[in-house]
Amino acid sequence: MFLSVNEMTTLCTFHAGTLSETITLLRAAKDGRAEIMATLESLAVKLEGMKDGESVSLYFEPEK
Repeated sequence: MFLSVNEMTTLCTFHAGTLSETITLLRAAKDGRAEIMATLESLAVKLEGMKDGESVSLYFEPEK
């Protein structure tokens, strides 16, 4: 699974020890700023879809 830089930063910030605890923490987080809330949601959805043994990698946005 690939994560954007914002998603990876959010994962590092909200990591709670286990996958399920991290997802729970992401779902409970309330910031109110649209960009941050979108990142929290996209990360939670990606993590919820992880399969056993799947790893997480960082990808870089292409330069414009």
